[in-house]
Amino acid sequence: MTSKQVEEKLTELVHREPFSPFVVELNNGDSIDVTRPPAFNEASAVFFGADGGLVEFWFRNVRNIKPMKSGAIA
Repeated sequence: MTSKQVEEKLTELVHREPFSPFVVELNNGDSIDVTRPPAFNEASAVFFGADGGLVEFWFRNVRNIKPMKSGAIA
């Protein structure tokens, strides 16, 4: 995905009511569960993870964004 595509997809997902968690798949094969709405700009996003710590990812590293499967939140 291009950075612009990631930004557009995040804008769409963050404005859904109610918020639905989603998964960000990175180019290196890692996945990030986004369970709370992130704050983002044109290059990166940040949100509070399940452990309360900040999680950040750069748009240039995103391969795909998809809905989280039901019941997948720990």
